[in-house]
Amino acid sequence: MTITSPSRQRTDQHRPQFHLTPEATWMNDPNGLIHHDGVWHAFFQNNPFGSTWGNMSWGHAVSDDLATWTHLPVALLCSETEMIFSGSIVHDAANTSGLGAPGEDGPLVAFYTSAYTPEHATAPGIQAQSIAFSLDGGTTWDFYAENPVLTRDSENFRDPKVFFHPESGRWVMVTVEALDHAVHLHTSTDLLSWEPASTVTHPGLDGGIWECPDLLRVQVPGTDRAPGREAWVLVISTNPGGPAGGSGTYALIGDFDGTRFTSDASPVPLDLGQDCYATVSFSGVDGDPVLLGWMNNWAYAEQTPTAPWRSAMTLPRTLHVEPAADGTLHVVQHAIVPGGLRSVDLDAAVDGEPVQLDADEPFLLRGTLSPQGARRIVLRFGAGPAQRELVLGLDPEGHVVLDRSRAHLEPFAPDHSRSLPYSPLAGAEGVAFDLVVDRSCVDLELDGGRAMVSQQIFPAADTVAVLVERSA
Repeated sequence: MTITSPSRQRTDQHRPQFHLTPEATWMNDPNGLIHHDGVWHAFFQNNPFGSTWGNMSWGHAVSDDLATWTHLPVALLCSETEMIFSGSIVHDAANTSGLGAPGEDGPLVAFYTSAYTPEHATAPGIQAQSIAFSLDGGTTWDFYAENPVLTRDSENFRDPKVFFHPESGRWVMVTVEALDHAVHLHTSTDLLSWEPASTVTHPGLDGGIWECPDLLRVQVPGTDRAPGREAWVLVISTNPGGPAGGSGTYALIGDFDGTRFTSDASPVPLDLGQDCYATVSFSGVDGDPVLLGWMNNWAYAEQTPTAPWRSAMTLPRTLHVEPAADGTLHVVQHAIVPGGLRSVDLDAAVDGEPVQLDADEPFLLRGTLSPQGARRIVLRFGAGPAQRELVLGLDPEGHVVLDRSRAHLEPFAPDHSRSLPYSPLAGAEGVAFDLVVDRSCVDLELDGGRAMVSQQIFPAADTVAVLVERSA
């Protein structure tokens, strides 16, 4: 095992301290997320042999606190005939699969998409769902001898997310037919044999492809008008068709009865930024789901200036659903911010007088944007001709926008410079914000979690001056 130490991080101008990054290779979708025996396991799409997409395998990192990550060896390695695409892990505590040792704690079972290459003997070009299992808590893995466990003889059937539904006593697998814009649900009693249950489509989600579905059980708090109840949130990533352009992730609130997901709602962006894709939840979590997203965008993912390592994950976030005053439901998320960050209250800052910070160290800015108060927060990285800016502010219509158009030392993603604008609640006097900057990773929470914005920036500076610009 190796740990990315602070001393090594300080020699790398873009590598964040608290956002998960690969050690020296390519990373994309998080998969196999699980909290097991007090340890957070993050598996992820990984090219063990390079810094661009290819040779898809499952990388593996673990954490005690979701902030400091230790890398383990590649968990599931590709072969000449099979790439290991995205999926999920469950703890089969009752050993329903029979893959565990008698009398021992049940195995961890990983579901992944077998992306068979043209060289595969029986299913060239086909994508099907397969499993691997671990008897030592996720350190080592064995491929199931009778893979795949589910196939549709399709070239774009992928991304299995599996969970147990206690009311029906069955396991549920959520997958996509990526080009058909369809989510397929299957159920099982033993994790090995799967039966079709239902299909979900939605005209409001029309991205080029659908990927990485997740189905989350959430609690809705009660109000004076109605008692608390349960809801379900279907999370889908689209590429393209993301909220801020390129790839992105959406949420759809509805109900699930064990076989069928139904919804009368419209999809809403899970994140208004350019850099949040393939967002899925950790299994093994009690209470609000904990999610992690890929902090990149397929429109420019292979151009990020960080080689040989490339890409990061967002900060983890919790998700729940709250009722609005009219009874409609909306998604609320909260970033899980590492402890010990330097925190600055910008509501107490002096107009035009900069707050000086060390850009190498992560920090948290808190404050309120309002037409009568602070209209813009300007982060100026470095000095002189190389100075760069990240701007959080209100546009002429009063919407909140995070603008990174001048935040990079070298030109980067010029067509993807601004977040999707956030519209404050009607009658609101201001929008509260929490802005975490961890070198190249920026996570913004707005309005008590009603909106999140994830962005990459590449200023490559040692210092940052934060200015508050107020209305006249």
